Amino acid sequence: MSESSEQLSLLKRQAYLVALPVTLLMVLLTLALNIRRMPDSFNQVALPLLAATLLGLSAALYLRLVPLRWIEHGFYLIAAVSFLAKLGSLVLGFPLGTPDAQTAQVYIWAPFIYLLSSLIYTVRYALQRSLVVYGLSLAVGLYAVVSGGFQSLGNFARLVEFYLASGLWVAMLYILGTLKTHLAHMTTRLGEMERMAHRDALTGVGNRRHMEVRLTQQLEQFQRYGMVWAVILLDIDDFKRVNDLHGHELGDYVLQQVAQLLQYELRDTDHLARWGGEEFLIVAPQTDLFHAQALAERIRSLIGQSPFDEVGSITASFGVAAYRDGESILTLMQRADEALYRAKHAGKNRVEVAWLATDALLLPELYNPFPVQTPGLDPELCQEVSDWLQVSGLGPQDAHSRYAFAASFMGLAAALHPHASRVALRLTADWYSLMFLHDDRCDSSGVGKDPVRLQGLTERLLSIFQGSSPRPGDEPLAQALGDLRGRLLSYGGARWFRELNERVRDYLDSMLWEASNRASGTVPELEIYLLQRPITAGLKVDAAFIEVMDGVQLSTAVRDHPAVQRLAELADRAVCWSNDVLSLEKELQEGDMHNLFRC
Repeated sequence: MSESSEQLSLLKRQAYLVALPVTLLMVLLTLALNIRRMPDSFNQVALPLLAATLLGLSAALYLRLVPLRWIEHGFYLIAAVSFLAKLGSLVLGFPLGTPDAQTAQVYIWAPFIYLLSSLIYTVRYALQRSLVVYGLSLAVGLYAVVSGGFQSLGNFARLVEFYLASGLWVAMLYILGTLKTHLAHMTTRLGEMERMAHRDALTGVGNRRHMEVRLTQQLEQFQRYGMVWAVILLDIDDFKRVNDLHGHELGDYVLQQVAQLLQYELRDTDHLARWGGEEFLIVAPQTDLFHAQALAERIRSLIGQSPFDEVGSITASFGVAAYRDGESILTLMQRADEALYRAKHAGKNRVEVAWLATDALLLPELYNPFPVQTPGLDPELCQEVSDWLQVSGLGPQDAHSRYAFAASFMGLAAALHPHASRVALRLTADWYSLMFLHDDRCDSSGVGKDPVRLQGLTERLLSIFQGSSPRPGDEPLAQALGDLRGRLLSYGGARWFRELNERVRDYLDSMLWEASNRASGTVPELEIYLLQRPITAGLKVDAAFIEVMDGVQLSTAVRDHPAVQRLAELADRAVCWSNDVLSLEKELQEGDMHNLFRC
Protein backbone atom coordinates (compact mmCIF):
# COMPACT_ATOMS: atom_id res chain seq x y z
CA MET A 1 0.00 0.00 0.00
CA SER A 2 1.35 3.44 -0.93
CA GLU A 3 1.89 6.18 1.63
CA SER A 4 -1.02 8.23 0.26
CA SER A 5 -3.33 5.18 0.43
CA GLU A 6 -2.29 4.56 4.04
CA GLN A 7 -3.00 8.19 4.94
CA LEU A 8 -6.42 8.01 3.23
CA SER A 9 -7.24 4.80 5.08
CA LEU A 10 -6.23 6.39 8.37
CA LEU A 11 -8.40 9.45 7.70
CA LYS A 12 -11.36 7.23 6.80
CA ARG A 13 -10.97 5.20 9.95
CA GLN A 14 -10.87 8.35 12.09
CA ALA A 15 -13.99 9.63 10.31
CA TYR A 16 -15.91 6.39 10.93
CA LEU A 17 -14.81 6.36 14.57
CA VAL A 18 -16.82 9.58 14.85
CA ALA A 19 -19.61 8.89 12.35
CA LEU A 20 -20.69 5.48 13.67
CA PRO A 21 -21.08 6.54 17.35
CA VAL A 22 -22.85 9.74 16.27
CA THR A 23 -25.27 7.74 14.10
CA LEU A 24 -25.83 5.33 16.98
CA LEU A 25 -26.61 8.26 19.29
CA MET A 26 -29.13 9.64 16.78
CA VAL A 27 -30.85 6.24 16.53
CA LEU A 28 -31.11 6.00 20.32
CA LEU A 29 -32.52 9.55 20.55
CA THR A 30 -35.08 8.72 17.84
CA LEU A 31 -36.06 5.59 19.74
CA ALA A 32 -36.47 7.61 22.95
CA LEU A 33 -38.62 10.20 21.19
CA ASN A 34 -40.70 7.44 19.64
CA ILE A 35 -41.44 5.97 23.07
CA ARG A 36 -42.32 9.36 24.60
CA ARG A 37 -44.60 10.45 21.77
CA MET A 38 -47.01 8.54 19.54
CA PRO A 39 -45.52 5.01 19.35
CA ASP A 40 -44.48 3.75 15.93
CA SER A 41 -44.41 -0.03 15.91
CA PHE A 42 -41.91 -0.07 12.99
CA ASN A 43 -39.46 2.08 14.92
CA GLN A 44 -39.97 -0.05 18.02
CA VAL A 45 -38.84 -3.09 16.05
CA ALA A 46 -36.29 -1.61 13.62
CA LEU A 47 -34.48 0.96 15.78
CA PRO A 48 -33.21 -1.49 18.45
CA LEU A 49 -31.93 -3.77 15.69
CA LEU A 50 -30.29 -0.83 13.97
CA ALA A 51 -28.72 0.34 17.25
CA ALA A 52 -27.34 -3.11 17.99
CA THR A 53 -25.84 -3.37 14.49
CA LEU A 54 -24.23 0.06 14.71
CA LEU A 55 -22.80 -0.80 18.13
CA GLY A 56 -21.29 -3.96 16.68
CA LEU A 57 -19.73 -2.07 13.78
CA SER A 58 -18.30 0.56 16.15
CA ALA A 59 -16.75 -2.13 18.35
CA ALA A 60 -15.32 -3.99 15.34
CA LEU A 61 -13.82 -0.75 14.02
CA TYR A 62 -12.36 0.30 17.37
CA LEU A 63 -10.87 -3.15 18.07
CA ARG A 64 -9.76 -3.59 14.43
CA LEU A 65 -11.54 -6.94 14.21
CA VAL A 66 -12.33 -6.63 10.50
CA PRO A 67 -10.87 -4.70 7.55
CA LEU A 68 -12.00 -1.11 7.11
CA ARG A 69 -13.72 -1.84 3.78
CA TRP A 70 -16.04 -4.31 5.56
CA ILE A 71 -17.04 -1.55 7.98
CA GLU A 72 -17.78 0.74 5.02
CA HIS A 73 -19.86 -1.88 3.23
CA GLY A 74 -21.70 -2.71 6.45
CA PHE A 75 -22.44 0.93 7.25
CA TYR A 76 -23.84 1.57 3.79
CA LEU A 77 -25.84 -1.68 3.76
CA ILE A 78 -27.44 -0.86 7.13
CA ALA A 79 -28.37 2.64 5.98
CA ALA A 80 -29.79 1.42 2.65
CA VAL A 81 -31.79 -1.47 4.16
CA SER A 82 -33.19 0.78 6.93
CA PHE A 83 -34.22 3.39 4.38
CA LEU A 84 -35.94 0.87 2.07
CA ALA A 85 -37.68 -0.88 4.95
CA LYS A 86 -39.05 2.39 6.32
CA LEU A 87 -40.13 3.49 2.86
CA GLY A 88 -41.91 0.20 2.26
CA SER A 89 -43.74 0.34 5.56
CA LEU A 90 -45.00 3.86 4.87
CA VAL A 91 -45.79 3.73 1.14
CA LEU A 92 -47.44 0.33 1.18
CA GLY A 93 -49.50 1.22 4.21
CA PHE A 94 -48.53 -1.87 6.20
CA PRO A 95 -49.78 -2.08 9.77
CA LEU A 96 -46.26 -1.18 10.89
CA GLY A 97 -46.67 2.41 9.78
CA THR A 98 -49.00 5.23 8.74
CA PRO A 99 -48.04 6.92 5.45
CA ASP A 100 -49.76 10.24 6.07
CA ALA A 101 -48.11 10.77 9.47
CA GLN A 102 -44.52 9.73 8.81
CA THR A 103 -43.79 10.23 5.11
CA ALA A 104 -41.46 13.15 5.88
CA GLN A 105 -39.26 10.90 8.03
CA VAL A 106 -38.26 8.97 4.93
CA TYR A 107 -38.15 11.79 2.43
CA ILE A 108 -35.71 13.95 4.40
CA TRP A 109 -33.24 11.07 4.92
CA ALA A 110 -33.20 9.85 1.31
CA PRO A 111 -30.38 12.24 0.21
CA PHE A 112 -28.19 10.85 2.99
CA ILE A 113 -28.23 7.38 1.38
CA TYR A 114 -27.07 8.69 -1.98
CA LEU A 115 -24.52 11.04 -0.43
CA LEU A 116 -23.11 8.20 1.68
CA SER A 117 -22.55 6.05 -1.41
CA SER A 118 -20.65 8.88 -3.12
CA LEU A 119 -18.42 9.30 -0.06
CA ILE A 120 -17.61 5.60 0.35
CA TYR A 121 -17.28 4.38 -3.24
CA THR A 122 -15.76 5.55 -6.49
CA VAL A 123 -17.98 7.45 -8.92
CA ARG A 124 -18.83 4.36 -10.94
CA TYR A 125 -19.67 2.09 -7.99
CA ALA A 126 -21.48 4.89 -6.17
CA LEU A 127 -23.74 5.36 -9.21
CA GLN A 128 -24.41 1.61 -9.42
CA ARG A 129 -25.40 1.33 -5.75
CA SER A 130 -27.45 4.52 -5.85
CA LEU A 131 -29.35 3.25 -8.90
CA VAL A 132 -30.03 -0.08 -7.13
CA VAL A 133 -31.46 1.72 -4.10
CA TYR A 134 -33.39 4.10 -6.32
CA GLY A 135 -34.74 1.22 -8.41
CA LEU A 136 -35.89 -0.73 -5.35
CA SER A 137 -37.56 2.35 -3.87
CA LEU A 138 -39.23 3.01 -7.25
CA ALA A 139 -40.45 -0.59 -7.36
CA VAL A 140 -42.08 -0.12 -3.96
CA GLY A 141 -43.89 2.98 -5.21
CA LEU A 142 -45.02 1.35 -8.46
CA TYR A 143 -46.34 -1.63 -6.54
CA ALA A 144 -48.33 0.70 -4.31
CA VAL A 145 -49.76 2.51 -7.35
CA VAL A 146 -50.73 -0.72 -9.15
CA SER A 147 -52.24 -2.25 -6.02
CA GLY A 148 -54.25 0.91 -5.31
CA GLY A 149 -52.57 1.53 -2.00
CA PHE A 150 -53.04 5.33 -2.17
CA GLN A 151 -56.29 6.64 -0.83
CA SER A 152 -55.57 10.33 -1.55
CA LEU A 153 -54.16 12.23 -4.50
CA GLY A 154 -51.95 14.26 -2.12
CA ASN A 155 -50.00 11.20 -0.99
CA PHE A 156 -49.47 10.14 -4.59
CA ALA A 157 -48.23 13.62 -5.58
CA ARG A 158 -45.77 13.68 -2.68
CA LEU A 159 -44.46 10.27 -3.72
CA VAL A 160 -43.89 11.46 -7.30
CA GLU A 161 -42.04 14.53 -6.01
CA PHE A 162 -39.94 12.27 -3.80
CA TYR A 163 -38.83 10.11 -6.76
CA LEU A 164 -38.09 13.16 -8.91
CA ALA A 165 -36.01 14.71 -6.15
CA SER A 166 -34.19 11.42 -5.48
CA GLY A 167 -33.40 11.03 -9.17
CA LEU A 168 -32.05 14.57 -9.20
CA TRP A 169 -29.86 13.78 -6.17
CA VAL A 170 -28.41 10.72 -7.89
CA ALA A 171 -27.73 12.67 -11.10
CA MET A 172 -26.16 15.66 -9.33
CA LEU A 173 -23.91 13.50 -7.13
CA TYR A 174 -22.77 11.58 -10.19
CA ILE A 175 -21.97 14.82 -12.03
CA LEU A 176 -20.14 16.26 -9.01
CA GLY A 177 -18.22 13.01 -8.53
CA THR A 178 -17.21 12.98 -12.18
CA LEU A 179 -16.08 16.60 -11.98
CA LYS A 180 -14.13 15.84 -8.80
CA THR A 181 -12.39 12.93 -10.49
CA HIS A 182 -11.46 15.03 -13.52
CA LEU A 183 -10.30 17.86 -11.26
CA ALA A 184 -8.12 15.43 -9.27
CA HIS A 185 -6.59 14.15 -12.49
CA MET A 186 -5.95 17.71 -13.68
CA THR A 187 -4.40 18.62 -10.32
CA THR A 188 -2.15 15.58 -10.51
CA ARG A 189 -1.10 16.45 -14.02
CA LEU A 190 -0.45 20.06 -13.08
CA GLY A 191 1.59 18.91 -10.09
CA GLU A 192 3.58 16.60 -12.32
CA MET A 193 4.14 19.42 -14.82
CA GLU A 194 5.24 21.69 -11.99
CA ARG A 195 7.61 19.02 -10.72
CA MET A 196 9.03 18.49 -14.20
CA ALA A 197 9.48 22.25 -14.61
CA HIS A 198 11.63 22.34 -11.47
CA ARG A 199 13.45 19.02 -11.89
CA ASP A 200 16.39 18.12 -14.03
CA ALA A 201 15.20 15.42 -16.44
CA LEU A 202 18.52 13.58 -16.50
CA THR A 203 19.53 13.42 -12.82
CA GLY A 204 16.17 13.83 -11.08
CA VAL A 205 17.45 16.57 -8.75
CA GLY A 206 16.30 20.18 -8.86
CA ASN A 207 17.17 22.33 -11.83
CA ARG A 208 18.48 25.91 -11.94
CA ARG A 209 14.96 27.40 -11.84
CA HIS A 210 14.15 25.38 -8.73
CA MET A 211 17.35 26.45 -7.01
CA GLU A 212 16.86 30.13 -7.83
CA VAL A 213 13.52 29.96 -6.01
CA ARG A 214 15.16 28.13 -3.10
CA LEU A 215 17.93 30.73 -2.85
CA THR A 216 15.33 33.50 -2.61
CA GLN A 217 13.45 31.59 0.09
CA GLN A 218 16.66 30.99 2.02
CA LEU A 219 17.46 34.70 1.92
CA GLU A 220 13.98 35.45 3.28
CA GLN A 221 14.53 32.93 6.08
CA PHE A 222 17.79 34.66 6.95
CA GLN A 223 16.15 38.09 7.01
CA ARG A 224 13.40 36.73 9.25
CA TYR A 225 15.37 34.50 11.63
CA GLY A 226 19.05 35.27 11.00
CA MET A 227 19.92 31.61 10.43
CA VAL A 228 23.39 31.05 8.99
CA TRP A 229 23.55 29.25 5.64
CA ALA A 230 26.07 28.43 2.96
CA VAL A 231 26.31 27.37 -0.66
CA ILE A 232 28.60 24.76 -2.22
CA LEU A 233 29.23 24.95 -5.95
CA LEU A 234 30.93 21.90 -7.46
CA ASP A 235 32.10 21.07 -10.95
CA ILE A 236 33.10 17.60 -12.23
CA ASP A 237 36.75 17.72 -13.30
CA ASP A 238 37.63 17.03 -16.96
CA PHE A 239 34.04 16.17 -17.86
CA LYS A 240 34.59 17.07 -21.52
CA ARG A 241 37.27 14.38 -21.69
CA VAL A 242 34.73 11.84 -20.36
CA ASN A 243 32.31 12.71 -23.16
CA ASP A 244 35.03 12.68 -25.80
CA LEU A 245 36.53 9.35 -24.73
CA HIS A 246 33.45 7.41 -23.65
CA GLY A 247 30.55 9.12 -25.37
CA HIS A 248 27.65 11.19 -24.11
CA GLU A 249 25.74 8.15 -22.85
CA LEU A 250 28.43 7.37 -20.27
CA GLY A 251 28.75 11.09 -19.59
CA ASP A 252 25.07 11.14 -18.65
CA TYR A 253 25.68 8.09 -16.45
CA VAL A 254 28.44 9.97 -14.59
CA LEU A 255 26.10 12.92 -13.95
CA GLN A 256 23.41 10.59 -12.62
CA GLN A 257 25.83 8.77 -10.32
CA VAL A 258 27.28 12.00 -8.96
CA ALA A 259 23.75 13.26 -8.24
CA GLN A 260 23.00 10.02 -6.33
CA LEU A 261 26.20 10.33 -4.30
CA LEU A 262 25.35 13.92 -3.39
CA GLN A 263 21.83 12.98 -2.30
CA TYR A 264 23.25 10.18 -0.16
CA GLU A 265 25.59 12.51 1.71
CA LEU A 266 23.25 15.48 2.22
CA ARG A 267 20.74 16.03 5.01
CA ASP A 268 17.01 16.17 4.38
CA THR A 269 17.14 19.93 5.06
CA ASP A 270 19.82 20.54 2.40
CA HIS A 271 18.88 21.39 -1.18
CA LEU A 272 20.55 20.11 -4.34
CA ALA A 273 20.24 21.18 -7.97
CA ARG A 274 22.02 20.74 -11.25
CA TRP A 275 23.22 24.28 -11.79
CA GLY A 276 24.22 23.76 -15.40
CA GLY A 277 26.22 21.28 -17.50
CA GLU A 278 28.43 19.36 -15.09
CA GLU A 279 27.92 21.86 -12.22
CA PHE A 280 25.84 21.14 -9.11
CA LEU A 281 24.79 23.58 -6.40
CA ILE A 282 24.08 22.74 -2.76
CA VAL A 283 22.29 25.07 -0.35
CA ALA A 284 23.01 24.10 3.27
CA PRO A 285 20.73 25.83 5.81
CA GLN A 286 21.89 26.23 9.43
CA THR A 287 25.47 25.62 8.31
CA ASP A 288 28.36 28.00 8.89
CA LEU A 289 31.41 28.32 6.67
CA PHE A 290 33.53 25.85 8.65
CA HIS A 291 30.96 23.05 8.53
CA ALA A 292 30.10 23.78 4.90
CA GLN A 293 33.79 23.33 4.09
CA ALA A 294 33.80 20.02 6.00
CA LEU A 295 30.73 18.88 4.06
CA ALA A 296 32.39 19.74 0.76
CA GLU A 297 35.50 17.80 1.77
CA ARG A 298 33.41 14.71 2.57
CA ILE A 299 31.64 14.92 -0.77
CA ARG A 300 34.92 15.42 -2.60
CA SER A 301 36.37 12.34 -0.91
CA LEU A 302 33.22 10.30 -1.58
CA ILE A 303 33.21 11.12 -5.30
CA GLY A 304 36.94 10.44 -5.62
CA GLN A 305 36.65 7.02 -3.93
CA SER A 306 33.54 5.86 -5.82
CA PRO A 307 33.92 3.66 -8.93
CA PHE A 308 32.24 4.76 -12.16
CA ASP A 309 32.36 1.45 -14.07
CA GLU A 310 33.89 1.92 -17.53
CA VAL A 311 34.79 5.56 -16.87
CA GLY A 312 37.03 4.79 -13.92
CA SER A 313 37.62 7.41 -11.25
CA ILE A 314 36.01 10.85 -11.23
CA THR A 315 36.96 13.92 -9.22
CA ALA A 316 35.30 17.26 -8.60
CA SER A 317 36.32 20.76 -7.53
CA PHE A 318 34.40 22.83 -4.99
CA GLY A 319 33.78 26.47 -4.15
CA VAL A 320 32.23 27.22 -0.73
CA ALA A 321 30.73 30.49 0.48
CA ALA A 322 28.64 31.40 3.52
CA TYR A 323 26.02 34.14 3.28
CA ARG A 324 26.96 37.40 4.95
CA ASP A 325 24.43 39.95 6.16
CA GLY A 326 23.55 42.56 3.56
CA GLU A 327 24.92 40.87 0.45
CA SER A 328 22.80 39.81 -2.53
CA ILE A 329 22.39 36.28 -3.85
CA LEU A 330 24.30 37.35 -6.93
CA THR A 331 27.28 38.43 -4.81
CA LEU A 332 27.14 35.21 -2.80
CA MET A 333 27.16 33.08 -5.96
CA GLN A 334 29.99 35.14 -7.44
CA ARG A 335 32.11 34.46 -4.35
CA ALA A 336 31.35 30.72 -4.57
CA ASP A 337 32.16 30.74 -8.29
CA GLU A 338 35.46 32.55 -7.67
CA ALA A 339 36.37 29.96 -5.03
CA LEU A 340 35.55 27.18 -7.52
CA TYR A 341 37.75 28.91 -10.11
CA ARG A 342 40.64 28.94 -7.64
CA ALA A 343 40.11 25.23 -6.94
CA LYS A 344 40.28 24.45 -10.67
CA HIS A 345 43.45 26.45 -11.22
CA ALA A 346 45.11 25.06 -8.09
CA GLY A 347 45.12 21.53 -9.49
CA LYS A 348 41.45 20.42 -9.29
CA ASN A 349 40.00 17.81 -6.92
CA ARG A 350 40.09 20.29 -4.05
CA VAL A 351 37.88 22.57 -1.96
CA GLU A 352 38.39 26.32 -1.87
CA VAL A 353 36.55 28.63 0.52
CA ALA A 354 35.44 32.21 -0.11
CA TRP A 355 36.89 33.69 3.08
CA LEU A 356 36.17 37.23 4.18
CA ALA A 357 38.33 39.29 6.49
CA THR A 358 35.88 38.80 9.38
CA ASP A 359 35.81 35.01 8.96
CA ALA A 360 39.24 34.48 10.56
CA LEU A 361 39.81 36.22 13.89
CA LEU A 362 42.58 35.42 16.38
CA LEU A 363 41.36 35.17 19.96
CA PRO A 364 43.75 36.05 22.80
CA GLU A 365 45.03 33.40 25.17
CA LEU A 366 43.05 33.48 28.38
CA TYR A 367 44.09 32.55 31.87
CA ASN A 368 40.91 31.58 33.68
CA PRO A 369 41.24 32.29 37.43
CA PHE A 370 38.10 30.22 38.04
CA PRO A 371 39.02 26.79 36.66
CA VAL A 372 36.28 24.20 36.47
CA GLN A 373 37.03 20.50 36.49
CA THR A 374 34.57 18.80 34.15
CA PRO A 375 33.28 15.50 35.54
CA GLY A 376 33.18 12.34 33.46
CA LEU A 377 30.59 12.53 30.71
CA ASP A 378 27.82 10.02 30.10
CA PRO A 379 28.21 9.06 26.41
CA GLU A 380 24.56 7.99 26.18
CA LEU A 381 23.38 11.42 27.33
CA CYS A 382 25.73 13.13 24.89
CA GLN A 383 24.36 10.96 22.09
CA GLU A 384 20.79 11.79 23.12
CA VAL A 385 21.50 15.51 22.84
CA SER A 386 23.25 14.96 19.51
CA ASP A 387 20.32 12.92 18.15
CA TRP A 388 17.84 15.55 19.32
CA LEU A 389 19.79 18.28 17.53
CA GLN A 390 19.89 16.16 14.37
CA VAL A 391 16.12 15.54 14.42
CA SER A 392 15.58 19.26 15.03
CA GLY A 393 17.85 20.18 12.11
CA LEU A 394 20.26 22.08 14.38
CA GLY A 395 23.97 22.06 15.15
CA PRO A 396 26.87 20.71 13.09
CA GLN A 397 25.99 18.62 10.10
CA ASP A 398 28.26 15.57 10.43
CA ALA A 399 27.69 13.10 13.26
CA HIS A 400 31.18 13.41 14.77
CA SER A 401 31.13 17.21 15.03
CA ARG A 402 27.55 17.20 16.28
CA TYR A 403 28.43 14.72 19.05
CA ALA A 404 31.41 16.86 20.11
CA PHE A 405 29.13 19.91 20.08
CA ALA A 406 26.60 18.12 22.30
CA ALA A 407 29.31 16.77 24.62
CA SER A 408 30.67 20.28 25.26
CA PHE A 409 27.30 21.44 26.59
CA MET A 410 26.76 18.23 28.51
CA GLY A 411 30.13 18.86 30.17
CA LEU A 412 29.10 22.41 31.00
CA ALA A 413 25.83 21.19 32.50
CA ALA A 414 27.61 18.54 34.55
CA ALA A 415 30.15 21.07 35.84
CA LEU A 416 27.57 23.67 36.86
CA HIS A 417 25.05 21.14 38.21
CA PRO A 418 27.12 18.33 39.76
CA HIS A 419 24.19 16.91 41.73
CA ALA A 420 21.61 16.92 38.95
CA SER A 421 19.90 13.75 37.76
CA ARG A 422 20.40 12.33 34.26
CA VAL A 423 17.09 13.82 33.10
CA ALA A 424 18.02 17.20 34.55
CA LEU A 425 21.44 17.15 32.90
CA ARG A 426 19.85 16.36 29.55
CA LEU A 427 17.37 19.22 29.88
CA THR A 428 20.11 21.66 30.92
CA ALA A 429 22.40 20.65 28.06
CA ASP A 430 19.51 21.01 25.60
CA TRP A 431 18.86 24.54 26.89
CA TYR A 432 22.52 25.56 26.72
CA SER A 433 22.87 24.28 23.14
CA LEU A 434 19.74 26.10 21.95
CA MET A 435 20.74 29.41 23.52
CA PHE A 436 24.28 29.10 22.15
CA LEU A 437 22.89 28.53 18.64
CA HIS A 438 20.54 31.49 19.07
CA ASP A 439 23.29 33.80 20.30
CA ASP A 440 25.75 32.58 17.67
CA ARG A 441 23.36 33.20 14.78
CA CYS A 442 22.57 36.66 16.16
CA ASP A 443 26.29 37.50 16.07
CA SER A 444 27.08 35.86 12.73
CA SER A 445 24.02 37.04 10.81
CA GLY A 446 23.84 40.66 11.90
CA VAL A 447 20.47 40.20 13.64
CA GLY A 448 22.22 40.95 16.94
CA LYS A 449 22.88 44.48 15.68
CA ASP A 450 19.39 45.03 14.27
CA PRO A 451 16.83 45.66 17.07
CA VAL A 452 13.84 45.59 14.68
CA ARG A 453 14.64 42.17 13.23
CA LEU A 454 15.65 40.80 16.63
CA GLN A 455 12.40 42.09 18.17
CA GLY A 456 10.30 39.96 15.82
CA LEU A 457 12.46 36.92 16.43
CA THR A 458 12.40 37.44 20.22
CA GLU A 459 8.61 37.77 20.32
CA ARG A 460 8.20 34.51 18.38
CA LEU A 461 10.61 32.60 20.64
CA LEU A 462 8.91 33.97 23.76
CA SER A 463 5.48 33.01 22.49
CA ILE A 464 6.75 29.47 21.86
CA PHE A 465 8.27 29.27 25.35
CA GLN A 466 5.04 30.56 26.86
CA GLY A 467 2.98 27.82 25.22
CA SER A 468 2.11 28.83 21.66
CA SER A 469 2.16 25.90 19.25
CA PRO A 470 4.97 26.01 16.68
CA ARG A 471 3.77 26.79 13.16
CA PRO A 472 4.89 24.83 10.07
CA GLY A 473 6.85 27.84 8.82
CA ASP A 474 8.75 28.40 12.07
CA GLU A 475 12.50 28.02 12.16
CA PRO A 476 13.94 24.73 13.51
CA LEU A 477 15.15 26.44 16.69
CA ALA A 478 11.60 27.52 17.51
CA GLN A 479 10.33 23.98 16.91
CA ALA A 480 13.03 22.58 19.22
CA LEU A 481 12.28 25.23 21.86
CA GLY A 482 8.61 24.15 21.87
CA ASP A 483 9.65 20.55 22.52
CA LEU A 484 12.07 21.57 25.28
CA ARG A 485 9.41 23.77 26.92
CA GLY A 486 7.08 20.82 27.37
CA ARG A 487 9.81 18.70 28.96
CA LEU A 488 10.92 21.50 31.30
CA LEU A 489 7.35 22.11 32.45
CA SER A 490 6.82 18.41 33.05
CA TYR A 491 10.04 18.10 35.04
CA GLY A 492 9.97 21.23 37.20
CA GLY A 493 6.24 21.86 37.56
CA ALA A 494 4.07 24.87 36.76
CA ARG A 495 5.21 27.03 39.69
CA TRP A 496 8.92 26.68 38.91
CA PHE A 497 8.31 27.07 35.20
CA ARG A 498 6.56 30.43 35.74
CA GLU A 499 9.71 31.72 37.44
CA LEU A 500 11.90 30.29 34.70
CA ASN A 501 9.65 31.84 32.06
CA GLU A 502 10.12 35.30 33.57
CA ARG A 503 13.92 34.90 33.60
CA VAL A 504 13.95 33.66 30.02
CA ARG A 505 11.90 36.71 29.04
CA ASP A 506 14.45 38.96 30.81
CA TYR A 507 17.28 37.13 29.06
CA LEU A 508 15.84 37.50 25.56
CA ASP A 509 14.83 41.11 26.24
CA SER A 510 18.38 41.85 27.43
CA MET A 511 19.65 40.74 24.04
CA LEU A 512 17.42 43.45 22.56
CA TRP A 513 19.12 45.92 24.93
CA GLU A 514 22.49 44.79 23.56
CA ALA A 515 21.24 45.10 19.97
CA SER A 516 20.06 48.65 20.61
CA ASN A 517 23.47 49.55 22.06
CA ARG A 518 25.20 48.04 19.05
CA ALA A 519 22.93 49.78 16.55
CA SER A 520 23.30 53.19 18.22
CA GLY A 521 26.93 52.81 19.28
CA THR A 522 25.95 53.39 22.91
CA VAL A 523 28.43 52.37 25.63
CA PRO A 524 26.50 51.86 28.88
CA GLU A 525 27.51 53.20 32.30
CA LEU A 526 29.27 50.74 34.63
CA GLU A 527 26.31 50.60 37.01
CA ILE A 528 23.90 49.70 34.22
CA TYR A 529 26.37 47.25 32.74
CA LEU A 530 26.76 45.38 36.02
CA LEU A 531 23.00 45.13 36.34
CA GLN A 532 22.46 43.91 32.79
CA ARG A 533 25.44 41.66 32.17
CA PRO A 534 24.37 38.74 34.44
CA ILE A 535 21.10 38.72 32.53
CA THR A 536 22.63 38.92 29.06
CA ALA A 537 25.10 36.16 29.99
CA GLY A 538 22.18 33.89 30.93
CA LEU A 539 23.27 33.62 34.56
CA LYS A 540 19.88 34.58 35.95
CA VAL A 541 18.27 31.82 33.92
CA ASP A 542 20.85 29.35 35.18
CA ALA A 543 20.11 30.38 38.76
CA ALA A 544 16.54 29.18 38.21
CA PHE A 545 17.91 25.92 36.80
CA ILE A 546 19.99 25.35 39.94
CA GLU A 547 16.93 25.21 42.16
CA VAL A 548 15.14 22.45 40.32
CA MET A 549 18.07 20.67 38.65
CA ASP A 550 20.25 20.42 41.76
CA GLY A 551 17.42 20.17 44.24
CA VAL A 552 18.55 23.31 46.07
CA GLN A 553 15.54 24.70 47.91
CA LEU A 554 16.55 27.94 49.59
CA SER A 555 14.08 29.75 51.78
CA THR A 556 13.27 33.36 50.93
CA ALA A 557 15.09 34.55 54.07
CA VAL A 558 18.30 32.74 53.11
CA ARG A 559 18.09 33.76 49.45
CA ASP A 560 17.61 37.45 50.35
CA HIS A 561 20.31 37.51 53.04
CA PRO A 562 22.92 40.24 52.25
CA ALA A 563 25.81 37.77 52.47
CA VAL A 564 24.17 35.40 49.99
CA GLN A 565 23.31 38.29 47.69
CA ARG A 566 26.93 39.53 47.83
CA LEU A 567 28.20 36.05 47.04
CA ALA A 568 25.84 35.76 44.06
CA GLU A 569 26.92 39.19 42.80
CA LEU A 570 30.61 38.24 42.94
CA ALA A 571 29.93 34.95 41.13
CA ASP A 572 27.97 36.76 38.43
CA ARG A 573 30.77 39.26 37.85
CA ALA A 574 33.40 36.52 37.73
CA VAL A 575 31.62 34.56 35.03
CA CYS A 576 30.87 37.77 33.13
CA TRP A 577 34.57 38.63 33.22
CA SER A 578 35.49 35.26 31.68
CA ASN A 579 32.78 35.58 29.07
CA ASP A 580 33.77 39.10 28.07
CA VAL A 581 37.50 38.49 27.80
CA LEU A 582 36.90 35.53 25.52
CA SER A 583 34.92 37.63 23.06
CA LEU A 584 36.67 40.96 23.52
CA GLU A 585 39.13 40.84 20.59
CA LYS A 586 36.50 39.69 18.11
CA GLU A 587 34.08 42.39 19.15
CA LEU A 588 36.71 45.15 19.08
CA GLN A 589 37.82 44.13 15.59
CA GLU A 590 34.21 44.46 14.47
CA GLY A 591 33.82 47.81 16.20
CA ASP A 592 31.37 46.30 18.69
CA MET A 593 31.59 47.92 22.12
CA HIS A 594 28.48 46.54 23.76
CA ASN A 595 30.56 44.59 26.31
CA LEU A 596 32.51 47.70 27.34
CA PHE A 597 31.35 50.31 29.84
CA ARG A 598 32.11 53.87 30.92
CA CYS A 599 33.69 54.21 34.38
